[in-house]
Amino acid sequence: MAERETGRSGRRVTAVPPALARVEQRMLELATATCPPALGPVLGEGDPTSPLALVGEAPGEREVAEGYPFAGPAGRLLDEILAELGAHRMQLWLTNVVKCRPVRQNGERLTNRPPLAAELAAWLPLLMAELEAIHPRCLVCLGATSARALLGRGFRLTEQRGRWLPGPLGTRAMATFHPAYVLHLEPHDPAASRAARETVKNDLATALTCLSRGGGAT
Repeated sequence: MAERETGRSGRRVTAVPPALARVEQRMLELATATCPPALGPVLGEGDPTSPLALVGEAPGEREVAEGYPFAGPAGRLLDEILAELGAHRMQLWLTNVVKCRPVRQNGERLTNRPPLAAELAAWLPLLMAELEAIHPRCLVCLGATSARALLGRGFRLTEQRGRWLPGPLGTRAMATFHPAYVLHLEPHDPAASRAARETVKNDLATALTCLSRGGGAT
């Protein structure tokens, strides 16, 4: 496949298959109708033929500025953990449930906030269409918002993370902590942050078995 560059110099994503291109056009149309100026959309990145997709909740400030998901500090931590496991983000498909940055006004600044139920409801059908277009075998939900969107509102991250469950569209799915959670803990509780990082690493190690033929099938 040919390649196209993402917003950051040197970062690439394999060419978008026609089915995914049609879904991304619908995403652009929804963003035009609902997304405030300069807050997205940020579409998926990586290898759309990969058997493994990682799904976060929504882009942040750096993702919007750079034009690809997981571009900020949490993304750098994700890249670091993948590298320790002998993997690279371009072996996977990375995306978010919501493609526009959810924000709140904090004085003169915009700060990130969790997506609202209405935002999740608007974007979830397009995420499902995206996954149907790329048909991964396995999904990893990064964080509780993504997990509840894809695995049901009753999903409890601390109790159910790290194991394969039946996912949407015939996939196998698991959830783990979002890398941003690891970073959030660091200044307040370094020991808990280190433990959470190790948990994410162990969960991703399990998920990466999906890259081998038959991995994640049980």
